[in-house]
Amino acid sequence: MSKYKIAVIVTWFGPLPVYFPAWLRSAEMNPDIDFYLFFDSEVKTASKNIHVILTTLEAEIKRAESKLRVGKLSVGSPYKFCDLRPFFGVVYDSYISDYDFWAYCDIDLVFGNIRSFLTDEILEKYDRFYEWGHLSVFRNCPKMNHLFDLPGGVFTKEEALYRSEKVFYEEDFGINRICEKNGISWYKGTEFAEFWVCYSELYLALGRQNFDHQVFYWENGHVYRAGVDENSAVVVTEYIYIHWQKRKPVVGEGAIENGSYYITTNLLEKKEKGAPSAKCIIQRAPGMTEKERKKLKQKLIITKSMEFLKAPWSRKKVWLRQKWMILRERGSLLEQNQ
Repeated sequence: MSKYKIAVIVTWFGPLPVYFPAWLRSAEMNPDIDFYLFFDSEVKTASKNIHVILTTLEAEIKRAESKLRVGKLSVGSPYKFCDLRPFFGVVYDSYISDYDFWAYCDIDLVFGNIRSFLTDEILEKYDRFYEWGHLSVFRNCPKMNHLFDLPGGVFTKEEALYRSEKVFYEEDFGINRICEKNGISWYKGTEFAEFWVCYSELYLALGRQNFDHQVFYWENGHVYRAGVDENSAVVVTEYIYIHWQKRKPVVGEGAIENGSYYITTNLLEKKEKGAPSAKCIIQRAPGMTEKERKKLKQKLIITKSMEFLKAPWSRKKVWLRQKWMILRERGSLLEQNQ
């Protein structure tokens, strides 16, 4: 039993995606972490750690305006509402007052065993954990709940609140830069599976090691990657979560009930329990050549360029500020998980 309590704030407005049952089951399998779901859709669950608050986007915008004591916010979509995530420590203070840490997360993922990674020992050392919107955890204290009052972001808190275009204030261009510039004690571990979205296979992004043949799967509340190394041995790696960003895998028949399923680009498919054999991995994941990957990257660049050309000028200005920072600091216009 951990001595630190964690609350995760999750907002979603609109029809639930086809893969939501997998996210929900993975959250239920972390019974010592509480999830507060601010949804406009009903969610059926008997788990005591899942707290569903039926609401609307409009109601949550008004809540934010009231709690932050600001004027009318420019939040015209659920997507833009994500810019408010760094403000959640204030906006949802009445829900998290009894917790030591609070977090926000996406639902296009499945959790593994969160406490295996966020142990008491590591929670004691840092005030923030991880750096992406998929899952970002903050110590519940005045300083961390008011990070938005500190300087350093590419975009200001006013732009997050009042600019109609999404500026990704919850990640690189807002709260991340603020933490860096103000010396926040921050754990940047990469023990999660995040993929390049331009590939047809699941290929780890953010500079992580990949095998020519590898599969990803969820089993009894844990998530894993099994890969075949140069000696034809199976290497299994456990993650805190697997994020299938921008993909919409369908939940296969009996996959969740089975307690074990493969995670692919378009399907969560029931599997036999236990690590798969090298033969099975190679059959399921034949791999891609470097030539194929290069071609898909080039296709992504063309697609992104066309999106930019067709975008309104207000969106272009946001994009240019973002890309200038990425180019200046990383030497590439492509982010590491595109």
